[in-house]
Order: sequence, then structure tokens, then C-alpha cells
Amino acid sequence: MSAVATAPALVGAPPPPLRRDGMVRAWVAAMFLSWFGDALWTVALAWTAAHTLSPAMAGVVLGAEMIPQAALVVAGGVLADRYDTRRVLVVGRLAQGVVLLAGAAAWASGVRGAGLLIALGVTLGAVAGLTMPSGATMARQLVASEDLATVSGWNQIGNRTARLLGAPAGGAVVAWTGPAGAMVLDAVTFVAIALTLGLVVRPRFALPRSVGVPWLASVRDGVAYLRRDDRARLLVLGLAALNVFVSPVIALGVALRVTGSGWGASWLGYAEAAFAAGAILGSLAGIRVRPQRPARAGFRILVAQGVLIAGAGVDARPVLLGAMLGIGLCAGAASVWLSGAYQRTVATSHLGRVSSLSGLGDLALVPVAIPAFGALAAATSVLTAATACGVGMAVLCVWFATRPGIAEVR
Repeated sequence: MSAVATAPALVGAPPPPLRRDGMVRAWVAAMFLSWFGDALWTVALAWTAAHTLSPAMAGVVLGAEMIPQAALVVAGGVLADRYDTRRVLVVGRLAQGVVLLAGAAAWASGVRGAGLLIALGVTLGAVAGLTMPSGATMARQLVASEDLATVSGWNQIGNRTARLLGAPAGGAVVAWTGPAGAMVLDAVTFVAIALTLGLVVRPRFALPRSVGVPWLASVRDGVAYLRRDDRARLLVLGLAALNVFVSPVIALGVALRVTGSGWGASWLGYAEAAFAAGAILGSLAGIRVRPQRPARAGFRILVAQGVLIAGAGVDARPVLLGAMLGIGLCAGAASVWLSGAYQRTVATSHLGRVSSLSGLGDLALVPVAIPAFGALAAATSVLTAATACGVGMAVLCVWFATRPGIAEVR
């Protein structure tokens, strides 16, 4: 196990109680606004691609952001552990805002089509890859260790709510103003979070910096850290593996179930709403309940989620809605506990690089898992594919919950 201390150094006066911490609340509100803008733009982009391009080209446009994000996220981890987090994020958010404003201006002037949308996706994805690990370290610099799970819960609730509200807003905006209007609104959210970070947010805890270490050596050091720290390695592997089983069902399985059963598109919306409502309620419960061993509790509750995942493939509307509500409840509570445990367990000197490796796992595995789920569903049935994912997740979570390294996380 690593001997690196995980407690960051306090800078200045201790933070106030969380319920009176206006700076943290402003940061959480800015994050909500940013997620709202992302959800708005995602729907607007999907609508524009589907209505103006061929299905194959629309797929290229919608996937254009993921490749540069995956290619650059490890470099972003080195940035996060080397440079001032706030400055990296301010520059990144302003850059994303400028890119979107330039895209809106080009679209309004008549420069349209797949080329522009792909260029936007590649540029935004590159900036996201370079800044995502820095964003993962911000909470560690703002609040005390005992408040990390609560703040994680606030962000989980904000993220779910923003996506729930941002998706229909994106459809309304693109129908009213076209994609240029959606680009401008998303750019405004990026500028707003940049201003909040630049003018309001001030880190209270200093993290160690790997200044002077060559880039490749810094990446190798991050991998070596995971090899020698059992608890951090188990958390990273567990968090990355979970999305391989749950994401295909949420992203594709529910749509296949609704379509195959002939229930109509509205039932897809009802299922998504049930999941979002469950996730919000689960996060609220996760904030209030503080288990002694949060990582083990998180993986244990996800065993139940594995059973519920299989229910998402059942050809019965009440079962689908109940399963999605339960999946959301488990995901919300587990996310709070596991995120807090992750932030407290990973050494602050390596938090950016470890977060980048965890993000790379998601970016590399999930795009493969979703088509694999589709192929299995086509060869067998949606219920069989969902059951396979559910059983795989339950078995995996039982294994992680019983690891000594997970039990040691308190």
C-alpha cells in the first residue's frame, strides 16, 4: 500500500460549515448550469445531425467528441497534477465557449453541414479531455474530507436534474432558433462557470504538484501508484467496470425494450424520468446515511442494482418503470458513497492522473459495450442481454465488496 499522505494542506482559515459555505454552493450551482448547457447541446446536436445528415454521417458527428477526449484525457491527468486547477479550468471553459460562439457565427453565415459539426465535436472533445481530470480534483481543494460525500451528492443531484431539464430545453431551443441558438446558450454556460471559478472560487486546500517531472515519467508514476496501492486500484477498477454493465442497458436496452414491445416513444421518456427521479432520491439518501465502510456499502447496494438491471428487459411496463426507479435509487446512493471514498482514498499527489485513467476506462470500454449489448439482444432477446448484464454486474460487485482493500476504506 502506498505511504503517500492523502490529506491536502490547509491554506488559510478552515472552511465554514458546509450549510453556510456560499463559495461551495456557488461552485455547485455553476456546475449545474454547465451540465444543463451540455444536455441542451447534446439534444440539439442529435436533432440537427439526424435531420440534416445521413444516418451513417450522423453517427460520425455524434461520436466525434469521444475520440479526442479519450486520446487526451491521460495528458489532462498530468496537467491536473502539475498546474493550478482553477486556471486550467478557466482557460478550458473559456476555450469551449469561444469554440461554440465561433460555430454559431459560422452556422448563421451559411457555413453548415457535417464538416462544421465534426470540427466542433473534435475541438470540444480535445478541451474536455485536457480539463476533465482537473475538474475531478476541485472538490478535494474546496471542502474538508468529511464533507466530500455530501458535496458529491449535491453534484450528483445537480447533474441528474440538469440533464432532466436540459434535454427537453435543447429540443425546444433547436426547434425555435436552430442549432446556432443552442450553441450560443451552451457557450453562455461555459463562460458562466469560468467567471465563477475565476471570481468566486478560491482553493482552501493545496494539493502536491509534480512540477519538473517529464510527462511520460509522470504518466508511468500514476500507473505505478495504482499498482502499489490496493485500495485505490480496486476503486478505480470497480468504478470503470460498473459502467460496462449498466450503461448499455440505460443507453440502448430500454429503447430496444420499448420499441420491441410497441409501447410508443413516450414510454422511453417515462423510463428515463423514473431513472432520474430514483437517482435524485438515492443521492439524497446517500447524503443522509453515512456508512462506516462506504466503499463496501456502495458495492453491496450495486449487487441489488444488478438484479434490477435484468428487470429492465422484461416485457411489462410496470416492471420496466419499477426497475428503472430502483436502478436509479441504487446508482444515486452508491455514487455518493463511492465518490466520497474515492476522493478520500486516492493520494492527492496522484488524484488527477488516477482520475484520467479512470475516465479513459469509461471512454474506451463503454463504446464497445453498447454495440456488444445490441448484438447480443439481436441474437437472443432484450431480456437475455439485460439479464447477462445484470448477472455480470451482481457477480462483479459481490467480488469487489468482499475484497479486504475495499473493506479498509472507512
